Order: sequence, then structure tokens, then C-alpha cells
Amino acid sequence: MHRDLRHKVTVQPKRMALVLITGVALAACGSTSSPSSSSTKPTNTSSSSKKASKKNAAITSTSNSGGRCRSANLVAHMIAVQGAAGSVIRTYTLVNTGSTTCTLYGYPGLQLLSSSGAKLTTTVLRTPATEATVKLTHGASAQFSIEFAAQTGYGNASCPISGQLEITPPNAYHSLTLTGPAGTLQPYGGTTGNLQCGIIHVQPVAASPS
Repeated sequence: MHRDLRHKVTVQPKRMALVLITGVALAACGSTSSPSSSSTKPTNTSSSSKKASKKNAAITSTSNSGGRCRSANLVAHMIAVQGAAGSVIRTYTLVNTGSTTCTLYGYPGLQLLSSSGAKLTTTVLRTPATEATVKLTHGASAQFSIEFAAQTGYGNASCPISGQLEITPPNAYHSLTLTGPAGTLQPYGGTTGNLQCGIIHVQPVAASPS
């Protein structure tokens, strides 16, 4: 019985050593496979992000083409004045001075100002008419007409004369200011007994004749 006990004691350490060696070998094999599998992911992600970036840049440049005309890229001029049956008709143009093509659509806004820049009573009435998109390349222009009653027929009634005219292009936030003859208006309205100064009828923008 004493011999069997000693034999068991000498065999067990060998088995434990074998188990430990096997475990270390397996751990070493597992550590060599992890870096190679993870190192391939950043390469694929970087490639896809570059492709997406180029695609987004192409979409952005396309969407900017043909956008609405901004006031900073427009210049206003008065090109014609005529009178008919107690009213005055004026035609103004909006010229695209920007380097890219833009569009205008709808009715412009108007505001009468004194010579010092103070706002005068202004009522803008939109004349019913067909609205159309006007595409302006560099140097091209759109035009619109305004009409207002002259003093004829109002006796001694008097309305103020503007020294400046603010024109706000359709769908814009900033105005263009005209002075001199182009900004000098004296619009009447209403009746002799009920005078309403500053009434102006406006047409929508249209393509200028070529």
C-alpha cells in the first residue's frame, strides 16, 4: 500500500505540467489571430468614407446651380416711364451681376423713402398676372412694371414725393435702393375726399426682351 501512494504522487505533477503547457500554447495561438482580423477594418472604413465624401460634394455643387437670385448679386435700373389717363407706368430691371446663373419668381417688394431715408406710407397691390420662373445668366436681366395714380383729378390734395425707392427682389431678404429720378415717385390713391397716398400696383417679374 505504501508503494502505490508514492507512485501517484510522482505522476500528478507531470500531468499538471502538461495541462499548463497546453494552455499556454492555446493562448499564444489565440493572440496571433486577433490583430490581423481587426487591422483590416480601418482600411475598408477609410475607403468607403472617401467615396461618400466625394459623392456628397458632387450633390452639393449640383444643388447650388440655378438657385434663387440674391440681392447682393443684383442691380436695379429704371428703363422706361410713361403716362396714361392720370396714371404713371414705370419699368424696372434686375440685372444679375453674379458669376453663376440664378432664378427669380414672383412679385418684388417696394418701399417709398424720403430723401433722408425715412419710410413713407406705401401700399403695394399685386396686379393679377401669370408668374413664371426667370433664369438669369451673368449679365442677363428680368423686368417688372409698376403703376400709380398721378396728381391729376385730386384737385389741391397733395401726397409726399419720395427721394428713394427700395426694391426687394422676389423671395429675398435685402433691398436695393434707388435714388435720383428712379427713386422719385409721388403716388396718389383713393378719392379726393378720401386721399390714400402711396398706392402702387406691381407686376411680377418677367424675362426682359432679348
